[in-house]
Amino acid sequence: MGKPNELLRTARERQGLTQAEVAEEIGCPNSVNISRWENGITFPSRHYRQKLCALYGKSPRELGLIQNCEEVDISDLAVPVFLFNEPLSRAAEMYGRRRERETLITRTARKASTSITGPRRIGKTWLMHYLRLIAPGRLGARFRIGYLDGMSSQCRTVAGFAAQALSKLGLPVSEGNAGLASLERGLQELVAKKLVPVLCIDEFERISDRQEFSLDFYEGLRAMTTTLDLVLVIASKNPLHLVVSKNAQGSPFFNIFERLLLKPFTYTDAEQFIREKSNAAGFTPQERDYLWKYGRESEDEQAWLPLRLQLTGKILSEDLHRARREPDYERSFAERFQEIYAAVVY
Repeated sequence: MGKPNELLRTARERQGLTQAEVAEEIGCPNSVNISRWENGITFPSRHYRQKLCALYGKSPRELGLIQNCEEVDISDLAVPVFLFNEPLSRAAEMYGRRRERETLITRTARKASTSITGPRRIGKTWLMHYLRLIAPGRLGARFRIGYLDGMSSQCRTVAGFAAQALSKLGLPVSEGNAGLASLERGLQELVAKKLVPVLCIDEFERISDRQEFSLDFYEGLRAMTTTLDLVLVIASKNPLHLVVSKNAQGSPFFNIFERLLLKPFTYTDAEQFIREKSNAAGFTPQERDYLWKYGRESEDEQAWLPLRLQLTGKILSEDLHRARREPDYERSFAERFQEIYAAVVY
């Protein structure tokens, strides 16, 4: 009997999956196999290793699925431990937000719409991309997910918005694009194929600020959620009733959403992030202390910002172990941290 694969077990538990659910997701006939793999009794075949990596959004190395006799892919070694101002490329990099993640997945599975709100740089876009990454395993192939950035120049008009939405959902864009009518026809094609369209709209304030997006736009979009199973996932700084109230007074558009308010990490979330990331980066206790100190929103609050944690870890990784060797390192670290952080927040 081999050594238990704690990496594999932790990856499953972090996503809140049972062994039976993992077996179903990867097409394994028996959940006993999942238990045997996690306990080191047997080793999954290459086929199931690929399935596990796709489900958890991790590399074979990160799941403990590299055997001694196998070559190590150099790309595994190039994956950064900390992702500062980078897109979410793997679902496993999404820390904290467990309740919000499960609510978003559950509502999407039930074809219900969700509003994600919170201050800038709190992780709204990452939560949307997490849904896209996790969807194949948790929602299945029936769900067609598209992502729109409200800051895009094409989203300055209703016709441009509709064309972008069609494109992101994998639908053709006709030359005579008729705005929401074109989008409605496209959604009808998906419904006929028993597919569920999910449209993630980021930076929704940029759309709502434009006069062309009137009451008719919001009511038309809402109608598609009820007649064509369109699922909306909208990210904005403020609640939707404040964001679009100027152009959609009296509209029932807001009534279809559940609001998810993203806040800084709690102590528990921060502890998991710091422990796992420090282990992966090979940090010393002193360097872990930097994560606790500089990842914190302020000295008076028990709250840690994901962006600050990622930046702190990135700088420490680049200067690995300098904090331990150089007496004046913290001063130079603090200056460098503030310069980078201020440039992306203010």
